[in-house]
Amino acid sequence: MPKRTATATGTGRKKAAKRATTKGGARTSRAGGGKDLVIVESPAKARTIEGILGDEYRVIASVGHVRDLPNYGYGVDVKGGSFQPTYEVLKDKRDVVKEIKSAAGKAERVFLSTDPDREGEAISWHILEAAGIPADKTQRVVFHEITKPAIEAAFQHPGELNRELIEAQETRRVLDRLIGYPLSWFVQGKVARSASAGRVQSVALRVIVERERAIEAFTPQEYWTVHARVAKDGEEFGAKLTGLPGVRKLDEKRDLPDEATANALLDSLRRSDFSVKSVKKGERKRRPAPPFTTSSYQQAANNRLGLGAQRSMALAQQLYEGVTIPGEGAVGLITYMRTDSLSISPVARREARRFATGRWGEDHVPEKERVYRSRARGAQEAHEAIRPTSAFRTPDSLRDVLNRDQLRAYTLIWQRFMASQLADARYATVAVDIDAREAGELRGSFRSNAQRLIFAGHLAALGIDATEEQAATSNADRDGPETVDALPELAEGDALDRRSVDGEQHFTEPPPRFTEASLVKALEEEGIGRPSTYASIVQTVLNRAYVVREGRALVPQELGFAVNDLLVQHMDRYVAVPFTSELEGELDEIASGERDYADVVRGFWEPFNTALETAKKDARKQVEETDIVCSKCNERKMVVRWSRNGKFLGCSGFPECKNAMPLTEEGEPQPLPEPQPTDWKCPRCGAGTELKHGPYGEYIDCVRRESKDCDFRSSKPVDIPCPEEPETGQLVAKRARRRTFYGCWNYPDCTYTTGSIEPGKLSPVRTAEEREAAAEKAKARASKGKRTPRRGSTTRRRRAS
Repeated sequence: MPKRTATATGTGRKKAAKRATTKGGARTSRAGGGKDLVIVESPAKARTIEGILGDEYRVIASVGHVRDLPNYGYGVDVKGGSFQPTYEVLKDKRDVVKEIKSAAGKAERVFLSTDPDREGEAISWHILEAAGIPADKTQRVVFHEITKPAIEAAFQHPGELNRELIEAQETRRVLDRLIGYPLSWFVQGKVARSASAGRVQSVALRVIVERERAIEAFTPQEYWTVHARVAKDGEEFGAKLTGLPGVRKLDEKRDLPDEATANALLDSLRRSDFSVKSVKKGERKRRPAPPFTTSSYQQAANNRLGLGAQRSMALAQQLYEGVTIPGEGAVGLITYMRTDSLSISPVARREARRFATGRWGEDHVPEKERVYRSRARGAQEAHEAIRPTSAFRTPDSLRDVLNRDQLRAYTLIWQRFMASQLADARYATVAVDIDAREAGELRGSFRSNAQRLIFAGHLAALGIDATEEQAATSNADRDGPETVDALPELAEGDALDRRSVDGEQHFTEPPPRFTEASLVKALEEEGIGRPSTYASIVQTVLNRAYVVREGRALVPQELGFAVNDLLVQHMDRYVAVPFTSELEGELDEIASGERDYADVVRGFWEPFNTALETAKKDARKQVEETDIVCSKCNERKMVVRWSRNGKFLGCSGFPECKNAMPLTEEGEPQPLPEPQPTDWKCPRCGAGTELKHGPYGEYIDCVRRESKDCDFRSSKPVDIPCPEEPETGQLVAKRARRRTFYGCWNYPDCTYTTGSIEPGKLSPVRTAEEREAAAEKAKARASKGKRTPRRGSTTRRRRAS
């Protein structure tokens, strides 16, 4: 592996730690008598594993990644050409790393038991490096389900960190940074400061935008279908026109394109005699679907349960990490949920067959075990598909253990797995071809189909009986033959009573908008992303306001169109499906040892950087000029700019003049209300304050701000005094990465925060000494400029260069 710089651990430049090759399994006796240390990612997983391993092991959760590239700049040596990444321990993980380091120093051995994928492998390596754990006392333990047999077997056969998997994940992270940051700065400078771009998110956005444009450009085409109602001995059934004289196969869009053509045919058919041409009876088999991969699970959860990709994966994570079951203790309910493999272990297949025999009978179990192979590009067959850890742990047995959504997700997974191991469903089928003749001349051919479930097979695991299946399959498909519930006894040559012949007008429909499920399916088919990234891809385009949900449909917004068009025009190759798919293939090659980190990164960067520099020169800033004169400086014209909340008017002299006003839905300027005096006093100078309105909403300014005698400005308070500064302080809502909290508007002089403003739930008031110490730290951070610069800010650009 290439050299790495670990800036936060003080280790300087050094080679990657030598990996410890383990011989033999976990020992039961310890010379030093100390507990062995096990490191996992999540606290829930830690609790479950600790309960299985017992008191001889201490289990610590890293709570995800502990190191990453710094927030500013690339964090990669692009100038020197070595492309060495520089890592920093995450600010909120310093205490975790300190705890791991201390525990590792006391332990005889350290087991790295993070998730069994590239990201989990990389997390283990980062933990080892950040905590300075000697390589000769570390062992890698991998398991795909959190059950007692699986955990015990894994600890009996520990291994070593996989260098190729670590390099593949590291390459992904570095490429995400080298593509995401410069493309984000590019679109921020040309479209909107709130915009961003990325290696995968921009391709996903392009796929959604191109589908929307295909819908907008679509021209509906009229066509007609013809249906007849006929009867035999008073028993009526339906049939659909499937052929015309001289036409081998009817194409309604070509042969029945308008009402006039349809009416001419209908007049002839209404004078025709109908008779049975042929009757074909047979049997049709329906195979079960394979067990879930990450992609198919997300699609099913969205289509059947209405769950988004992020929510469905969160539920699967909870089921994997384990719940407490009375009489069993903590146990994982499903196997690892980030997988593109369809493999099932022989032990699990045999257990499923035993359960099925007892539950539904031997006839529901196929003669040979069902074995599935993935056709997805780059599928990791060493993993398993998503399945329950025990077939005997039915959804009904967990009703008192799981919450509603957990139970729905588990039921979906359990049913799909059990069905995948059962016999085919069988249907008795009847297909009747009917001729319509006028005076002996053939005028049209009709067909009517019927099918009846005669053996449920795998449908039994899905809870579907014959009645439900018959209802589900009896609806007519307008693009296929008529399908009815049942047909009377018919024989070749039987005359039929014509009851009615009718035409139905249709119009071709545009391709549907993507839903989360269909987008994930499209990304998987194109080889974009991997199981661990599907949910975050969808969430990113939603969070950026490029796309909104309308029902389940993903609808691109104006900002999404603008960002996509800019990137397609100037950086087309790097936001195209083939490039992203090929890059995923290169990452797979690194994981298999066929390529290395430096070659892939260097081969990408040089042409990409050249194309980006050209794009910066050629691309014009996407603003719309207007004839409106700025009402503040009375010199320059206003222009239409973009923000996260949509378009707004801003002075073309920004940043010298910061005048801005919102636009109505019709695109007309919407003058802002005049400033209104408030009862709140400025916490800095004691002067009055005013409530003002801007393109982002309401805010508070000191009345002396215009004259530059005071610089106080704040978002609008929630009208609750700060408990630590009740005379001058007010609480305002603030946003963190994943939550909203409340803090005093007089930061950094007052650093009070609380997670809730409900009565009785405010954070306690600190002592004067604690408040003073916290304020000093906050002021020191502010004066040294250590607050993370805004994306696209000049500070970040300067550091990046």
